[in-house]
This record gives sequence, structure tokens and C-alpha cells, in this order.
Amino acid sequence: MHELPETIAVDVVLLPPGPIMDMAIGANRTLLAGYPDGGIRLDRDNCLPHISVAMFPARSGDIPEIVAKVERITRQCSPMALTIDAVAKHKNAGETVSVFHILRTEILQLFHKSVMNALKPYPAPVAGPEMFAGEASAPSVDCLQRFQKTSAYERYSPHITLGFGDLPEIIPGIDFPVRFEATKAAVCHLGNHCTCRRIIAGFDLGLRAHGDRGRTAARR
Repeated sequence: MHELPETIAVDVVLLPPGPIMDMAIGANRTLLAGYPDGGIRLDRDNCLPHISVAMFPARSGDIPEIVAKVERITRQCSPMALTIDAVAKHKNAGETVSVFHILRTEILQLFHKSVMNALKPYPAPVAGPEMFAGEASAPSVDCLQRFQKTSAYERYSPHITLGFGDLPEIIPGIDFPVRFEATKAAVCHLGNHCTCRRIIAGFDLGLRAHGDRGRTAARR
């Protein structure tokens, strides 16, 4: 496993299936064509398309307990039928960020709430850019710090971040709504712009019913 800093920027995420990852990566490439310095280049290895569930700073010594608690929740949760219904945009430090907006279903909201509640004992004080994998901007640190206040519980708005720039709402080859099943979750180390840079531990949803172990090996 990659050596972690003393305080680590953590994101518990759902990982979309391969075709949805490819769709997000394709949309990201469209954004980069018009905004080559956008700073977010999605791929399947070092910058994974993902749906954030809970984002917070944690002490590296607490990571084994955090992983165990997330695994326990994922083993009790069935795969989720999710829907991307539109391209949405928001402002981040004055710049437009485009995302795939995901409908907040009851099961997704329950999963988010369960993870947030289970991990309440673990957040550490924000330590700065060194929490992240690689360099991180001040807005990235601020986004992490503000997640519970601005993006959790009743304010939770699930999405897949696509990158900086104004993506057209009508994209050739994509017909909204796009439905898919999320079967995998992970605990990730965040990189700049709160991207998912490393998987610390990965899980398959609902394996309790099959009697199998759900945790996969951590990635470098």
C-alpha cells in the first residue's frame, strides 16, 4: 500500500461500472479539448470517475477502522440502481465545473447517511495540502473542509465530476436518462480538485448474501 500522510484526505465513494466510467472519461476529454489546462484528467488508473458519499480528513492510524466500518455497511447494502438525468454545472473558485447529475434515490441517501454517521468519530483537523495525494489547491482543501456543512445529509447531491468547463447539455451519443447499477464502493485518497487518486480499499456491495469477503486489495 502507498504510504499515507499522518492526516489524509479521504473520500468514501461509489464506483460506476466500466461503460459509465468510459462515458465520463469521454465527456472529460471533450472539456479538455476546450480547456486544456482544466486540471482534471479522468482515467481508470489515477483519476477515477466516482460518486462521492462522504469526504473528510482522517488520521492515517484510523484508516483500518474506517475501512472496516465501510466494509460492514457495504456488505449490508444491495447493488444500487442509479440514474444520470442531466449535465449540471456549478462554480468552484469562480470557474465552471460540469458534472453528471445523479438522482438521489432513497437507497443512495440511506447509504450516504449510514456512512456519514458511522464515520463521525474519525474526522481529524484539516492539516492543509499535504493531506492530499500530490499537490492540492486551496479550493480543494476548502471543499474537503466544508463537505459536511455544505454537501451532506439533506444537502447531499450525488454526481460524477467531469471537469472544468461548460459541457453542452446535449452530448452526441448520450441519451439521458442513463441508468446503471453501482456494485462497487471504495475508500479513496483524494488528489487535487478532490479527485479520486488512489483506492485504499475497495468493496463489492451486498456480498453478505453470498457469504463472500467483500474487500479488494488496495491500489498504489
